[in-house]
Amino acid sequence: MPDKKYDAVIVGGGHHATIIACYLQRAGLKTAMFERWHEMGGGACGEELPLPGFIQNVCAHFTRFYTNPAYADFNLRDYGLVYLFPENNEAWIYPDGSYILGKTIFPVVDPLTGRSEFSQAAADYTIKEIAKINQDDANTVEDIIRRFKNKWKKALGLYRYTGPGEWGNRPDPLEALFDDPKDGLDRDICMGTVGEIATRMFKSPEMQTFYMRAIQTSNGLMPCDRPGPYWHVHALGLILSMDAAAIVTGGTHSITHALLRAFEQYGGDFFILNEVKKVLVDNNKAYGIELKNGDRVLADIVVSDLSIELTLEAVGKEWTPDELWAKTQKLKLKPPTLEDKGYERTQILWGNIALMEAPKYPMNPELGMVPRLYFGEADPDYFLSGRYQRERWEKGIADQLYLLVAPDVQWDKTRAPAGRFSALVETFTCPWRQFSEREWLRIKKEIEFRMVEEWGKYAPNVTMDNFISGWIATPDDVVNRNLCMPQGGWGGLDAHYECSGRMRPFPEISGYRLPVKNYYLCSSAAHSAHGIGRGSSYNCYKVIAEDLGLKYRPWEERGW
Repeated sequence: MPDKKYDAVIVGGGHHATIIACYLQRAGLKTAMFERWHEMGGGACGEELPLPGFIQNVCAHFTRFYTNPAYADFNLRDYGLVYLFPENNEAWIYPDGSYILGKTIFPVVDPLTGRSEFSQAAADYTIKEIAKINQDDANTVEDIIRRFKNKWKKALGLYRYTGPGEWGNRPDPLEALFDDPKDGLDRDICMGTVGEIATRMFKSPEMQTFYMRAIQTSNGLMPCDRPGPYWHVHALGLILSMDAAAIVTGGTHSITHALLRAFEQYGGDFFILNEVKKVLVDNNKAYGIELKNGDRVLADIVVSDLSIELTLEAVGKEWTPDELWAKTQKLKLKPPTLEDKGYERTQILWGNIALMEAPKYPMNPELGMVPRLYFGEADPDYFLSGRYQRERWEKGIADQLYLLVAPDVQWDKTRAPAGRFSALVETFTCPWRQFSEREWLRIKKEIEFRMVEEWGKYAPNVTMDNFISGWIATPDDVVNRNLCMPQGGWGGLDAHYECSGRMRPFPEISGYRLPVKNYYLCSSAAHSAHGIGRGSSYNCYKVIAEDLGLKYRPWEERGW
C-alpha cells in the first residue's frame, strides 16, 4: 500500500516517469509512481513473442538511451543496462542488388558514459558507398558530415536536453544555426516539407527515397509534412550512420529495470495496477491524487507522464482554461483524413519474425550485420504523389512495403533460442480508427506473409520453409495496451514542426508547467517529443528544481 503523503507523486509509470522519479528521489523528495498497467516502463517494455524463448520489443526498439543524461547520472550500467555497439549502422538494398551501407561515424568509445568520437575512416567509407549511387549526393553527404561534426551534433544534444524556458527569447539551439553560413543549417531546406527537403538536398532517386522512408521511422512524418530543424538533423544523423547504433542487452525493458533498481536504491516507491482517477486540486493548486479504489495520496507536487488529453482531464475542465480544454478535446475527434494536419502519424505494423536460420544476402553477406536495414524501390514519386499514403489509408497495407529489418539477435543472443533467428520488421500503416477490430485482425495475419515474401526478394533463404512464427502489432494492439496512444501510434501526439519546441504540446504550456500550480508534464507530449531517451522528463525536472530550489543539479556539474 502507498503511504498517504509524499513529496512528489507521478501519474503513470512510463519511461519518462521512471527517469524523472530517479531525479526527484535523488534530490531528496520522497517520490512514488502510480501505474494502471501490470508493469512499469510504458513503451520501454518487452515480452516473449512470437513464441516462448524469443524476446520482442513490443513498442520501442531503437533506444540509444546511452545518450540520455540519466544513463551516466545514475550509473545505469551498474544496474544492468548494457549496450552493444555494432560497427555497421544503416543500409538500404535496392531490387537490382545495389545497396548503400553505412559505418558508424561517431562510434561509442566509452560504454560507461556513452561518449563517442568521430571516425574519419567510417565517414570516408560511407561517402564512398553513396558515391557508388551518385557523386553529387556523395559530395552533399561529405558536407553534411563536416557540419554535423562541427556544430550540428552539439546543437542537437542541447536542443533535446534544454527546454523552451531556457531558450528565452533567443532562437533554440538548432534555429541558431540558421545564422552560421559555414557550418550551420540552410533555413530554406530545413523549413521545407519532407518531400521538398529530399528533392532539394539529393539528386538521386535512391537517396531521395531513402530520406522520405527513413525519416518515418523516427516520427512518421509524410512528404507533405514539415519536420523542422530538429527532425531533419535527427533523421540525417541516422540515415547517414552518424549517430551510433546501439543494441540493449535483453531488450528495451532492460532500461526500465535499470531505472527502477536505481530508483528503489534511492528509496522511492512505485505501484502497478494502481490507476489514478484524478488529481486533487484546491484553489488552483494540486495537492495529491485519488486512485480508482478511492484512496487519496497527498503530495506537494504532482507530475503527469500521460498524454496531454489525459493530463488535463485528470484535473478536469473546471481547472483548465477554456481554449486549452478545447484544443485537447479536438485531438479526440473523428478519424483523420489525409488532408488533416493535427493527427498523430506513427502507426506501424511492427513486430518480430522468427526464422530457423539467419537471412543471407547474396549481394554482400555483411548486410546481415546491419542494425537498421531498409528494402525497396528507388521511387520518390511513389511518396511525393501521395500514392503511398492513400494506399495505407484505404487498405491498411501499402502496395510497396518498404520494410525495415532490425536483427538485434545477431549481437544480443538473449533474443532467441540457440541456433534460431528473429528480427524486428517494420512497415507503416494508418490511424486505428480507419478499420474495425475484425479488419485489423485480418491485416495482422496478412502482413506476416507479405513481410516474409518481400524480405525473401533480397534474402532468398527467407521463405515460409524457414519461417517459424511472427507477432506483428497493429494500431489496434497499441490502443488496447496504452490509453495515451488513442490513434494507435507509438508517438501519442504528432511531432511535425508546428507541434515541436515552443509549440509542444501547445504554446501556453510548452514549459512543462501546467495551468494548475504544482502540476507538471514530463511525458513525450512535451518537448522534446517521442522516443525512448528524449529530454522531456529531464527538462521537466530542471523546471521543478528551479521552482523548488532543489540542490541536485547534475547539469551544472557537467558544465552544461
